Amino acid sequence: MTSDDKRDLTSASAESTEASTANDVHSDQTASTATKQQQSSKTDSAVATDSAAVSATKNDAESGTSKEKKVDTLTPSQRFRIYNNNIKDGLQNGIQFTKYLDQLTETQDTDELLDSATHLFDFKMDTAFVTFPHQYTASDYYLLFMSRLLEIHEEKGLILTSAADHEELSVTFDALGTQPDFKFVLVGGRNGGAFFTDKASGLHLFYMNLERQQIRFNSKAFTDLFAVALADQPADKKMSAIDTLITFAKDLQRDYHFTADYNLLETDNNAEYQTKHPALPAGTVDKLFVASADSHYMLQNAPAGNGAIIDLEDDLVFGIADAGTQTAPKWVITTTDPKNQISLMAVLLNYDFIRQWYLANRDDLEIQSDPLIFA
Repeated sequence: MTSDDKRDLTSASAESTEASTANDVHSDQTASTATKQQQSSKTDSAVATDSAAVSATKNDAESGTSKEKKVDTLTPSQRFRIYNNNIKDGLQNGIQFTKYLDQLTETQDTDELLDSATHLFDFKMDTAFVTFPHQYTASDYYLLFMSRLLEIHEEKGLILTSAADHEELSVTFDALGTQPDFKFVLVGGRNGGAFFTDKASGLHLFYMNLERQQIRFNSKAFTDLFAVALADQPADKKMSAIDTLITFAKDLQRDYHFTADYNLLETDNNAEYQTKHPALPAGTVDKLFVASADSHYMLQNAPAGNGAIIDLEDDLVFGIADAGTQTAPKWVITTTDPKNQISLMAVLLNYDFIRQWYLANRDDLEIQSDPLIFA
């Protein structure tokens, strides 16, 4: 290799080195520029996000301030208009109550009577701005409904009275005087309805539910009150009071299509009063034989089989018999009369020896009431 060739090779190598170095520098500069651009983009994004958050916070603050200003900027006149309107609404609610009460106390239409009563049972008189210190309760409106239904049908016997020192109603029977007196006790929960209750003893004579259209009488309570507690009262007066309740139930049946379970008040000759225990202890009927002989009535064997009958006054026949089978006994009591007017309750009140026999064997003879209502 000549000297000139060596110089050319050295020169070429130097140029290559310079070119490579230049390329590396350019790559570094490009990378640096890209990095700066990414950092700048992130910074801009963060700044934008922070700016949006600040803006939102500012808007919320301004909005809150605006709302506060809206409340705070009510003038006294505006405040009093709102106050006045609330009072008007409360008074209007009271006026609506008086309309329902007017209808309940004055109407001669049974549908209007029921409509007004059902509104009053749940009516809330008080509002946040207007309260009424003197108020009757739903129990009182039940009594008022009962009294008015009898009045519409021109039926008497029930006397509605009001307490002298507070708002509370009660009813008494014209035939029995001022005692016992009764009220309705409301049933809570899903069942609803109310019990017609003797205030002194707490006995529930019947259950009434206007929504379900049903009335159910309680044989145990009637026996406890009329055959035991009021034993000294004349039978005709007690039956007059009971007849008022029967009349009320028949009004509910006729006017509102109620279903009724009269229990031992049923007068139909085909009625069978089923005893509490389907199988009576031996000797139960024999005790009636003894009691009837002492009272100069003749007890005879029942024509249909196991049991007995007694012929009483005015072709009234009292009977007790097993209407079941040998494996499934079913003892029932019956009363039959030419006019279909005499119930078991009437027999118990008018014939002492039958009442005494019934009460002495009551644990077995008690007539069944609706077990879903009267425990």
